[in-house]
Amino acid sequence: MINKARFYSAITLTIALGLLGYALGGILPLPDPFTTTKTREVYALLGVLLSILIFAPLSSWIVKTTTKLAAEAVSKVALEIIKHLTTRRLPVNIETAAQLGVQDAIILDTSTIIDGRVLEVAKTGFLSGLILVPDFVLKELQQVADSADHLKRSRGRRGFEVMGELKKIKGIRLQVWEEASATSPLGKEVDDKLMNLAQTVKGKILTCDFNLSQVAKIRGIKVLNLNELSNSLKTLPIPGEKLTVKIMHQGKDRDQGVGYTLDGVMIVIKDGAAFTGKEIEAEVTKILQGSSGRMIFGKKVS
Repeated sequence: MINKARFYSAITLTIALGLLGYALGGILPLPDPFTTTKTREVYALLGVLLSILIFAPLSSWIVKTTTKLAAEAVSKVALEIIKHLTTRRLPVNIETAAQLGVQDAIILDTSTIIDGRVLEVAKTGFLSGLILVPDFVLKELQQVADSADHLKRSRGRRGFEVMGELKKIKGIRLQVWEEASATSPLGKEVDDKLMNLAQTVKGKILTCDFNLSQVAKIRGIKVLNLNELSNSLKTLPIPGEKLTVKIMHQGKDRDQGVGYTLDGVMIVIKDGAAFTGKEIEAEVTKILQGSSGRMIFGKKVS
């Protein structure tokens, strides 16, 4: 309420000073060659500038509030456009999933849409068929797009762009799944709804969320994790192979030095901490697969 009051106060003040300047233009004319009309315009402009200079805090509220309102409007419009991009909206009655031919569909979660890599995967042809986007995921995406944080807001808007581009890819049918109400049997939390929907239509969840991925697997739900796909495609050296690595920082142990491959795989070098900031030649000793991805271990070549 206070923000809106300041916003409207600043707008009112700017208009009032602008009109006052316009009125003064008819009383205090400028020297020739200005005409009366130009004089009024000049004074009106001066009035607006004066209001901005004197009431800088209020003018900043104008910018912030206008930006926020514009962002909300854009995300709402984008949400409606995305919904209408679907060729048909799926009925809420999930019992008819088999009859509708939505079984084995790929279900997107918010993290995947925001991440954006799904678009590149789809363009290569590795992703095809029916892709479901639940309306509760769209609502969560809209909340991200409406965030006061600039980075989150940009990611949310990028998510809407990804949705629009997915619809254009040949071989992909993008459709919105609508819930009936808040009392839907799918659940209350977004993750619960995703997993319940996947079990109902016997579909797969496409996600970048590690925790969601683990819980879904425990419940016997098929999961396609983009991070796991990315890690599996990285080319790794084999034990005994030599490579050049730049030591970036110290590892968990004092003697360990840590570097990275070009595609981001962590390399832990024994006795490499002393060479931080330098490139060294190392021999790969082993490769481990952890929950966060693969790690390469090695030792400095004498």
